[in-house]
Formats: sequence, C-alpha cells, structure tokens
Amino acid sequence: MNPGGSGQKLKHVLISNDDGIDAHGLQVLEETIRGMEGFRVTVVAPSDQQSASSHSLTLTSPLRIIERGPGRYAVTGTPTDTVLVAIEKILRSDPPDIVLSGINHGPNMGEDVIYSGTVAAAMEGTMCGLPSYALSLAAWHPTDFSGAAAFIRRYLPSILEFPLRKGSLLNVNIPDGPPENILGVRVTRLGSRVYQNVITDQVDPHGRPYLWIGGKGPTWERETGTDYCSCEAGYVSITPLVVDLTHYGLHQEMKHLERDGLPDE
Repeated sequence: MNPGGSGQKLKHVLISNDDGIDAHGLQVLEETIRGMEGFRVTVVAPSDQQSASSHSLTLTSPLRIIERGPGRYAVTGTPTDTVLVAIEKILRSDPPDIVLSGINHGPNMGEDVIYSGTVAAAMEGTMCGLPSYALSLAAWHPTDFSGAAAFIRRYLPSILEFPLRKGSLLNVNIPDGPPENILGVRVTRLGSRVYQNVITDQVDPHGRPYLWIGGKGPTWERETGTDYCSCEAGYVSITPLVVDLTHYGLHQEMKHLERDGLPDE
C-alpha cells in the first residue's frame, strides 16, 4: 500500500464479494486498491462460493471467522453476513469508510441485481450508512481483469468524490479485456433480460431425476442507455440503485383506496 501524503487520513476500504475469498476478481480488486495512494484495505469475504445468494442472512447455523492473513478474513456465510460481521464485529473499533464488493466473475445487470450477492454485499454497506459500490466484470466467462484494474486505478477516485444520497449505491459493470478495449464510461439504467429454459431436467448416475436451475444464458432487450447495451458497446456502465423499493408513482395513484375502518359486508 502506498501511504497518503503527510498528515492525510487514509480511507479505510472494506472489500467483500460473493465468489469467495479465494476468487481471482477479489484478488485483483484488493491488489489494485492496496497499490493506490490514500487507501488502506480490510478484506472480509465468504469462505466459499455464494453467487446468486441475494440479500440472504444466515439465521439457522453459526457463523465462523477464519483469519486468512493480515487484514484478511473469511466468514462462513453469505455476502450480506460478511459485511455485517465486518462492521459489527471485526472492524467495530476501526470502522471502514467505504465498501467495495467484487470484482464479480460475470455481469450483474438488469433484473439480475435482485439475485446478486455482489450487489447485496454493497447494499448491506449502504444500509449500514457507508458509501458502497458493486463491481463486476461483464462477461459470463471472464478472462482478462486488466481493463477492470486500470479503470479502478484511473477512475475510482472520481467516483468516490461523488456524494451518494442516503440509501443509494452504485452498480458498476466493466467490459472484459485489456484497458484499450474500454471506450469510456456511461451512467446507465438497468436493462431487461429474458432467460430461456431456466429449469432443466437431469438424471443422476442412479437413474433418479432431478432439476437443475441454470439453463441457457439470457437474451437482452436492446435499449439505448441501459447497462447491457453500454457494456456491449465497450463502455463501463455505472448504474445508481436505491434500497427503497417503493414505487412512488403508484403510491400516489393508489391513495384513493385508503379508508378508515373496513367496509360493511
């Protein structure tokens, strides 16, 4: 880690993910942030793969903290568990200033943000009152994180300067490949996708049928300004998200349904 200037307080970055503490994307993010001036890092991530765990908490089994080297901890739980344990337990006397979740092995765009453990970890940071950011490499089989590392080094400080509103977070999807493949940055909205044959029928070695959730990859609606179309065109997509899921338009339209008491039968 490069120290900050004289008298400069280093920003404490909590890094988590949903691919697990041994994931290559997390390693790239950790090494990149440690190599930037003005930051210090603590890693608290799931002990194993937790993709598509959404914002689930572990309530039926104990959580365990496993030290994995200086400033590195694995937690036997979900991404949400890891951020909560980090803030409430591991870093209680040394709280973080920022939460970074990723770099995820694969995109987190459109409706998939609802399922995403990567986004959930960032959202938990937001709910704990911290500026939080989800970072993903937008390829189903990512091969080259060098462009993502370059984007983080060159552009993350500018992103962090933008003051996020209470209850908001940023979801960032970065094209796969070297830095020269990235054409720029776009602020986007969520796209929309359709999965085909999500549930497939399988047979185990004993001839017993079972179901497997996966199927073919999604097809996307091609709408200008969405996260998917921007990444497909070679741009980093930055999508602002909010924790509050209230549909405020319908909230106002439905006010006429309010009543005092129940109607007579």
